[in-house]
Amino acid sequence: MSADEEIRMCVDRLIDTLKSTPEYREYIHASKKLDESPDVKEKVFEFRKENYFLQHSPAGEDIYEKVERLREKNSDILYLPEVNDFLMTEWAFFSMMQGVFDRIMENMDF
Repeated sequence: MSADEEIRMCVDRLIDTLKSTPEYREYIHASKKLDESPDVKEKVFEFRKENYFLQHSPAGEDIYEKVERLREKNSDILYLPEVNDFLMTEWAFFSMMQGVFDRIMENMDF
């Protein structure tokens, strides 16, 4: 077996394992629940996009004030249970994924 094939198999096993975690299953469930309200889902994804750009804005900008304004602007959706569930499960899953990426990077020599 070539190194490429072995890596592909290992990655496939990792994907299967990740999909079996409670974090992933809860995220998928919350995502499907959000699919039931297309208008709300669209607003959530716009909020996420704006929040992402704020979080990655240049240093020195008053990010906390901007994030607070973004939250106020989206207060109509952020307190909906399905939105809160989606955002919290997304955060939990991506935090878990960040741990996986961090572990890989810590063990590689660059």
